[in-house]
Amino acid sequence: MRIGLKQCAWERAGDGLLLVCDPSRVIELGDPEGQVERLLTVLRDHPGTAAELRATLAAGGDEVTLDELADALEALDGLRILCDPDRSADRDRAGRDFSNLAFFDLFASLERSDADLLARVRGAHVLQLGAGGLGSSVLQSLAGLGVGRITILDDDVVEPRNLARQFLYREADLGTPKVDRAAAWVRANNPAIDVRTVRRWITGPADLADLLPGVDVVVAGIDQGEHIDAWVNAACVAAGVPHVRGGMTGSQLIYYSVDPGRSACVACRVRAYGDGREVAATALNPAAVTAQRLSAGVPSLNRANGPAAALVGSLVAFEALRYLTGYEPPYVAGAEVLIDIAGGCQQRREAWPRDPGCPVCAP
Repeated sequence: MRIGLKQCAWERAGDGLLLVCDPSRVIELGDPEGQVERLLTVLRDHPGTAAELRATLAAGGDEVTLDELADALEALDGLRILCDPDRSADRDRAGRDFSNLAFFDLFASLERSDADLLARVRGAHVLQLGAGGLGSSVLQSLAGLGVGRITILDDDVVEPRNLARQFLYREADLGTPKVDRAAAWVRANNPAIDVRTVRRWITGPADLADLLPGVDVVVAGIDQGEHIDAWVNAACVAAGVPHVRGGMTGSQLIYYSVDPGRSACVACRVRAYGDGREVAATALNPAAVTAQRLSAGVPSLNRANGPAAALVGSLVAFEALRYLTGYEPPYVAGAEVLIDIAGGCQQRREAWPRDPGCPVCAP
């Protein structure tokens, strides 16, 4: 493995260095004797194996052992500033994946290059439940990311009221099945994606079981029956497939995910706090739980407009991307994030307690 430095800039500040690779993050490195700066310079100008780097340093007067160099490289790699030039992608020749590779570069390391992360996306299979407001937004992101295979499930047709927030569809699509038009949009955007469609109404976990083999993550934005979230949770946990859910209730957006075997599941949350309107979970405190119970008596109304669907859809897509690539750990596994549209879109995260006696995930 050759070891080099990502595109960085630094300057001395007293006895240390201020280094920037990611413009949003400044890294402070102690360097009273200048050895760190000389190592960074070698990594930038002369990428090579550990033995080659050691020889280059020695030629400049810095004698270090391979163990000492390995420790220094491990520390720098933990800051995500190193790369293997032979495994890093050539973004200038990447075409449609230029931005994806530029994003992955922020999280790449010696072990996992930007090209490796992109390859995980291209080899992934996502099951998208629902092609409505949330589904439309997420599907556009999945197509842009280049997910290799997408299965879309929905049983609705395009209606006039959909057009305000479901930007996959046009007036000419009114009355046609959503899955057909959504699949056509994906194929037109990225012909390399293998898109399959399922027109089906979900009546229980069994209606999903045959779709889950080979799926890497499920994205749920579907409103089919009062217990849809419990059914999706039961099917995905049984199959060991993570799922991400998003939605809106009143003036709050919500999204969460379940990582089977690692996080609490929806049933854990229900056993701890009651079900209420399962898709419309609220902050986990006594007053909010009471409010959730009372909300069952308020008629359900989909109030999501275009910006709301796009906002929660992008957050759901990011969580799905975490599962697909591991660029960072899932953020809402066994937890929910609520976004208060009436409060400047402020967010808060509430973790669920894992129930050791949960009939769904404990076995």
